[in-house]
Amino acid sequence: MSQDVLTDGEAETRLNAQGKDAYHQPADQLFYMVGKNTILAVPSDDISDLLDEMRLLESVVETQQEAISQLKGCQDRYIQIKQANYFESDEQVVLSQSDSAESFEEQIVLAQQVLDEANQNLIREIEPLTSLSDNANHINELIPIQRRGAQASVAGFKMTYVGSEKMKNHWRKYRLTSKADTTGAGESVLTNGQVDWKKLKKQLNDISGNTSIKTDIPWFDDWMKLDDQHKELFHWSDKLNQDLNAACSYQHGEDHDRGSVKVDLGAEAQLMRWSYGASGVSGEANPFKKKAAIKSSGHAELMLAEAKASIDCYEPPGGYMMAFGDVHLGMLRSHSILSVAGGVGASIAAELNIDAEFSGSGAKAKGARGTSRNRGIPGKKTVDMAMPDNSQGGNLGAFVGGQLEATVAGQVEWKSPESKKFEPFAKIAPTLAGLAGAGGEATFKISYAAGKFRVLAKAAFCFGVGAKGKVVLEVDGDLITEFVRWVAYQLKNSDYSKLGFIDEEAFDALSEIVVLAAQYGGDLKDYMYETAGVIKATAEKSLAQLQESIEAAGERGQLVVRINSNPDFLRYVTPDAKGAMLYRLMQTNAFDNLDPDNRTNDPTDFNFWRFGYMTERKRAIIKIFAWVQSQKEYQNIMQKIKSETSDENISVDQGEKLLLDFLGRGELAVWSSNYPANLKSFYKRLRVRASKGEPIIRNDMQEYLTQNDISNDFEKPCFNRTQCLTGFKTSIA
Repeated sequence: MSQDVLTDGEAETRLNAQGKDAYHQPADQLFYMVGKNTILAVPSDDISDLLDEMRLLESVVETQQEAISQLKGCQDRYIQIKQANYFESDEQVVLSQSDSAESFEEQIVLAQQVLDEANQNLIREIEPLTSLSDNANHINELIPIQRRGAQASVAGFKMTYVGSEKMKNHWRKYRLTSKADTTGAGESVLTNGQVDWKKLKKQLNDISGNTSIKTDIPWFDDWMKLDDQHKELFHWSDKLNQDLNAACSYQHGEDHDRGSVKVDLGAEAQLMRWSYGASGVSGEANPFKKKAAIKSSGHAELMLAEAKASIDCYEPPGGYMMAFGDVHLGMLRSHSILSVAGGVGASIAAELNIDAEFSGSGAKAKGARGTSRNRGIPGKKTVDMAMPDNSQGGNLGAFVGGQLEATVAGQVEWKSPESKKFEPFAKIAPTLAGLAGAGGEATFKISYAAGKFRVLAKAAFCFGVGAKGKVVLEVDGDLITEFVRWVAYQLKNSDYSKLGFIDEEAFDALSEIVVLAAQYGGDLKDYMYETAGVIKATAEKSLAQLQESIEAAGERGQLVVRINSNPDFLRYVTPDAKGAMLYRLMQTNAFDNLDPDNRTNDPTDFNFWRFGYMTERKRAIIKIFAWVQSQKEYQNIMQKIKSETSDENISVDQGEKLLLDFLGRGELAVWSSNYPANLKSFYKRLRVRASKGEPIIRNDMQEYLTQNDISNDFEKPCFNRTQCLTGFKTSIA
């Protein structure tokens, strides 16, 4: 058995295996069985086989974690090459001049093969394990009680693991608690949630006087006489308690009631500690450093004593292309925090996919059997949200029956064509569990209710290829601006075809929110009312008020001023909202003619000297059209020149006639503003199809005409860090 050596007086354990076994005199060896409060005596004839089993369980975890780290390194370098200006990493990524995207694609494929093989080896060791409700074959956590001979020596400790079926019936066991003890073996050494060394030491003293153990293990008395600092079990108890105290401060702050958390010595905790690398072979997975590699795009902050972890991950690495049918709509990924524990936490560490689902208590997740190869190269995989979820994945018996769940929090993010970085636009909504079944077989649907936009999607929407289950997300006031941007680009990337995944009520609500913000000013979140019906009623009321009164004329004048003074807000306005604004600007009464906002009084402005009716209002109309991105959007807008976004569309010819009639009012053949002619020539210079993945810019700019049909960055992976918006705590309580 490899030994972990501490210098005198140190309490930090060095967990890196040295590949050497310390020599032991031929004798039975003792192990403390965690959670069972029992001393296990292994005959010397069986020690070699037991060590082989321990090394095997240690190595399959270490090999898997090393394979994950290797794959992550290749993915990081590939993403950095593809989008170097927007790459962020915890570690410095050094590239040489010979590095190329093609070479790293080959390395990624090879690393995926290595990880899949390593994971299969790990799964082979997990498959024989029985469910957590069946004690027949569990992972057992053992602390070696190693003979040190007659001389006292400073001892570290090492957690080791073995399956129950490898433990032979003839091996002797010495129970440290009496039969009258009713608190349970694991609980019998705990006081106020911590391992009580004095209590454990007393139990050891009690059995040291046992004639049987004196005869069977003659060196046990000598071990008991060692100072506590020289006992492996003391260091084990001390380090667990230190980890527990650190976890309390890390999770809850100094004022937290420490009695509400405790060291977990149960079977689920042992399974999770093993699967997260608590044997400590890999330095990166050293559990006392609180970091472990879990997935190729994240890491876990491990709370060893409680067998809990907070996994902060970005999935999938670099993002994936979202499609709806045959239309590619842009890159997505998720930034999630999973709070995991016990058997469910072990399944997430040991398996390569994720199964996220809603139950009565919120968003949950567990591991799902899968392969890393189906994820492909970062940025090169596509998830069609219109297709049903056919991903498969079986449950490993060892993870069945776990009492602790994984709680999911986080957000879904899109790669903005403007910043070329991932930005969040919707967050996981664990309080909306009832909506998970509301969409029937829908794999992607956006609705609007109770002042929020709701996104029901298959889990692949968040986690990419291979993810199972469904998730519900929400867009609240803090995310509405980014959500409006995202929708604007989904429309542009589809060349202003109907977005089948947004229901009509939600799309109408979004358009009305934008119209009201344009009319009255303020933030978009100020107009997220209780229901879409309230929005419509408010909009209808304002329209009625804007017909005949002086206040109505003033409101229209204010809209003219807002558009002409700050037209950039029109960048993300839907065709429906643009049509509604045009309709408002075309409404007049006697007071409009007197409103100074409708015609400039500035003699330095050309419009001051031109003939024409309400030239400033006409200028606002033209500025709305300056943000049109294609001929298809122009046609959509003409169909939406109506009083309500929910009304039936008019024809393109009807819309154009209404608009040209208004623009032609007061115009003369010469020295006029000539807006009708401007509108007619305007359509001809528009792109036949909107560019995909390029920023939305004004069509009167040279850059608009020179944009690529498909941006060079459209399908490129990228990585940048974002702040998780949920305020999620790492505690699982």
